[in-house]
Amino acid sequence: MYRHIALLLNTALLAGAAGAATLPTDLMLPEPERAARGYVESWVFSIEIESDKLTGMDACRKLLTERGFVPTLSKTASSASPSLHFKIAGHKEYAQSNKEADDVLAAVQQAKCPGTLSWSVTSRQARP
Repeated sequence: MYRHIALLLNTALLAGAAGAATLPTDLMLPEPERAARGYVESWVFSIEIESDKLTGMDACRKLLTERGFVPTLSKTASSASPSLHFKIAGHKEYAQSNKEADDVLAAVQQAKCPGTLSWSVTSRQARP
C-alpha cells in the first residue's frame, strides 16, 4: 500500500507563502511505527505545470531535465475545451529525504513558470 501526499498551489500563491509552505522533505520522513517493523520506504517527488500558454514552458522543462526529472510535455484539446492546453510532468525517486527536492521546487517557483504548479510526494516500499 502506498501513502500519497499531494499539494496543489497556484504559482501566484507560492511567491507569497514560500516561507510557510510545506516542503517535499517535510513529507519524506519515515513513519516511526512502520520503520520499527522493518518497512523501508523510498520517495517519488512529482512535479506538474499546467498552462494555456506554451510561452515560458520550455525553460521550465529544461530546468526539470537538468535536475534529473525527465519531464514530458503534453498538449491536449477536446470538444468540451477546444483551446490548447499544455502540461509538463516529471518525477524523480529518492532513497531518503533529500534537500535537493526542496531546491528543485524553489527553482521552479523562482523560474515563474506560467500556469499552475502542483507537486506530490509518494512513498514506496524500497527495493531490497
